[in-house]
Amino acid sequence: MTRFPYIAANDLPISLMPRLPLTLTYGGQSVEVVGLLDTGAAINVLPYHVGLTLGAVWEEQTTVVPLVGSLGQAESRALVVVASHSQITSGEGVRLVFAWTQLETAPVIFGQMNFFLEFDVCFYRSQSLFDVRLKDGG
Repeated sequence: MTRFPYIAANDLPISLMPRLPLTLTYGGQSVEVVGLLDTGAAINVLPYHVGLTLGAVWEEQTTVVPLVGSLGQAESRALVVVASHSQITSGEGVRLVFAWTQLETAPVIFGQMNFFLEFDVCFYRSQSLFDVRLKDGG
């Protein structure tokens, strides 16, 4: 397990959230992101500009992924990338499926499908810490 501190979105203590840095790779391009670990999110979410930075072409992604709530106002499509972190994935990448949304303001979210299927996470909110490890057998 690798331990991480909660990270503040701004200078307010109530903005401390479990945010994890990962390197995402697609088609030979890589980008560093910091995403929110959200156990209440059904799926992973990737903002439009991150997909473009990875070299993804919107028109080539044909699987539409419906989003709800404030993220449901724009179309989203499935995008499969490889995620890595030097302390967690031991140099090997893990395939993550994202709902790549056209919303520029969408945050990077790591949700149930499929971040929490690939990684085990333990939250220590009272200590503002969380542990992450690759799932057993993975």
